[in-house]
Amino acid sequence: MSRILNPILTIEDHSPTTVKVRVKYTVGQFPPEYFAGTVYLEEIQLIGDDAPHNPATPSGSDIVVAVYPSLYFSNHPIVIPPRFYFERERVLIVAKSALNEDPGFTALGLKAPDEIFARITLKYVANVPLPIAALPLPYPDAAAAQTNTVQGTW
Repeated sequence: MSRILNPILTIEDHSPTTVKVRVKYTVGQFPPEYFAGTVYLEEIQLIGDDAPHNPATPSGSDIVVAVYPSLYFSNHPIVIPPRFYFERERVLIVAKSALNEDPGFTALGLKAPDEIFARITLKYVANVPLPIAALPLPYPDAAAAQTNTVQGTW
C-alpha cells in the first residue's frame, strides 16, 4: 500500500476576501504499484477542527469547510532507475468566510481563532497490483493522512 509522507498545509492571503490554501505531500509507492502503473483518485478536504483541537482525535463536531476538486493521477512514465517517491502539490483559492468555523469572539473582543487541517485520501482506481486486485470491490484506500493544523483568523 502507498504512503503519504510529510503532508503540509499552508494558508496565505490571496486577496482581501480570499486565501490561498496549499497542500503539499510526498507519495511513496511500493514497487508493485509503481511497475503496475497504478492510478489513484486524490481527495482532499479542509477540515475546521473544533475542541479539543487535535486532528488525530476528531471531536465529532469537526466540519468540512472546503473540498479540492478530485483528481486522477499516476506516477508515469515509468523510468529507470525507478522513482518510488514523488511530490504532489495542490492549491485552492477559498473565501476567508469559509474558514471561519469558530464564529465567536474572545474575552478581549477579538475574533476567535480558527483551526484548519487537511485530510488527504488516495484511492485505487486502475492498474491495481496483486494481491490488492484480487480483493472484492471496493478496494481499500491506498493511503490516507492528515496535515498539520493551521491556526488563524481569516
